[in-house]
Amino acid sequence: MDGQVNASVVNYRELKRIPYILLLLQNGVNDHGFTRVNVSDLSRQIGTTPQNVSKVLKRLEREGYVIRSGAKGEVSLMLSERGSALLRSLMDLMESLLGRNITIVLRGVVTTGLGEGGYYMSLEGYRRQFTSKLGFDPYPGTLNVRLLDQYVKYRLYLERIPGIRIEGFSNGARTYGGVKAFKCVISSIQCGVLLVERTSHGPEVIEVIAPVKLRDRLNLRDGDEVTINILL
Repeated sequence: MDGQVNASVVNYRELKRIPYILLLLQNGVNDHGFTRVNVSDLSRQIGTTPQNVSKVLKRLEREGYVIRSGAKGEVSLMLSERGSALLRSLMDLMESLLGRNITIVLRGVVTTGLGEGGYYMSLEGYRRQFTSKLGFDPYPGTLNVRLLDQYVKYRLYLERIPGIRIEGFSNGARTYGGVKAFKCVISSIQCGVLLVERTSHGPEVIEVIAPVKLRDRLNLRDGDEVTINILL
């Protein structure tokens, strides 16, 4: 089956799959790693039998929306490229109907990172993709922002929805993991929020890249609060 979904058109059959994919999202399933789900729990959430849920999951797998593994009763699931594309199409459809961009607002305070951002931003395998997919050549460093408690849940939401995929790569000596990115704006400066697959940070910390050194341009110091508008 074709793995592509037209970003501007969601047909009727695809719309019928969306409630089930949204249910999986609510249970932690995303597009960058397998998540274990319990079929009985899913069935209770939507008021049907585990047998019916198993049939739905098999259909989603057969049609290419999810990747599935595991034994009966408890399975591990991950959204496929087709599943992520369907959600992106849904967001594009909502945007066109609403007539405006969908924006998620995050607020947090600037914090000192581990000093690794400059190194990773200097790697050509990342920098080339950031330039082509985000639309700017990033300054060799990241701004670390520790989210206020009430905004951490929105960061977790970003993990579950499709973003801009920055592929991992190998330079022959070392393998570097993939990154999910979202375009964003801080004080009218076009930036990018990075969700890094291999990171020592907890979910309360996000990394932001920009074409300029944000600390200098915005006169930021540790503890200063920033607002990040993420454009979906």
